[in-house]
Amino acid sequence: MLATTVTEAKDGKAWVPVINVTRSRTKLPPRSELGTWVPLDADMQVLAVNGELSRERLRQWLAELGGDEEPLVNEEEINFGTKCEGARSLIRKLLRAYRQVSNNQGDCPPATTLDVEHHIDTGIEAPVMLKRRRHAQMEDTVIDDNVKTMLQAGVIEEGNGAWGFPVVLVRKKDGEVRFCVDYRALNKITKKDVYPLPRIDETLEALGGAV
Repeated sequence: MLATTVTEAKDGKAWVPVINVTRSRTKLPPRSELGTWVPLDADMQVLAVNGELSRERLRQWLAELGGDEEPLVNEEEINFGTKCEGARSLIRKLLRAYRQVSNNQGDCPPATTLDVEHHIDTGIEAPVMLKRRRHAQMEDTVIDDNVKTMLQAGVIEEGNGAWGFPVVLVRKKDGEVRFCVDYRALNKITKKDVYPLPRIDETLEALGGAV
């Protein structure tokens, strides 16, 4: 088992701790892929925490980390799991230092830092701009709140393009509302990507005798 490690490469080599969780000796095969190497950004701050992580060392680490004292938006909703005010204070300071992780973003997934662009091939079809559907006043409030949350989370961005599709609110089983967009008109004119798929019988034959 490989531990998640921050390390530095020297002379083309890097030290990574490996843990044997079995009760017997084991040997790593040569040139086998054991993990994924991800380079850190040049401006990323990495603080070393060596030895036993005592409360005093944690205070020192948080002091080096910095961060502001402004309360989180949803701080009153946090369950600290302890009544010890000293521990609660440390947890509170840690969450404030990483507020971009702990902020409540509703159903929005965390924004990715990967520079990936997605292209939808519609051929020579003209852009589709559908009219906005009529909603009740309460539903308009839900839509506005969701759009504001997604803008703040970096999931969507403002635009004035020639394409537009209506918002649909779908009621969940628990009574909550799911924010959706009706892309059926776009799907009708989108050219499908075709990829070769293996034959099922060949796949089953290849698995013959596998344990």
